[in-house]
Amino acid sequence: MKSKLISEKTKADILDAVWRLLAETGRSELSQNEIAAAAGVTRQAVFYAFGNRAGLLTAALRHRDATLPYMHRFSEIRASGPVTCASITAYTANWLDYLPHVYPVAVLLRAAALTDADAKAAIDDRLVGALLQGFCAIANALAERRPLPGGRTPASAAEEIWAATHIDVWRLLVVERRWTPEAFRESRLAMVPIIFGTEP
Repeated sequence: MKSKLISEKTKADILDAVWRLLAETGRSELSQNEIAAAAGVTRQAVFYAFGNRAGLLTAALRHRDATLPYMHRFSEIRASGPVTCASITAYTANWLDYLPHVYPVAVLLRAAALTDADAKAAIDDRLVGALLQGFCAIANALAERRPLPGGRTPASAAEEIWAATHIDVWRLLVVERRWTPEAFRESRLAMVPIIFGTEP
């Protein structure tokens, strides 16, 4: 495979450059020439490392996952024992703590996804492929132990908390309506026992 020709360090340098350029320029339509110059590599190296733009953007988000502790914390919570409302609260809190770190780039990709298939593939990998599926997994695990309140299915409960904590809602309330991140976090966590119920 072409990607094997590029060292892991070079790949990391490229992904760091992508993240830095996205955050600094406020543009999602970065060219391979821009990325290569910022990473100190050739344009061909960018192509051989990641192939198309979708692969590059997806890898950039996954690279950020790997360099911060939040994804590991998600795994720890899911592996800590039987799923309870408390563990779902902890899972949601972990995402809310991670959200400000990923938001500056994720919101650019989210906006670009309306017309850019590569950006859509990258952001869907994170918001749907990882986050929503994670909520679905813990909702299913809880539903195996007891019914969810209000006639909710595991899928509908997962979608409800996913939507309530979505980056679009963060943008509306924190960025546009000037909620504090703390107020947003507190209000979202208060939804968990309503959606999933409390332990007997």
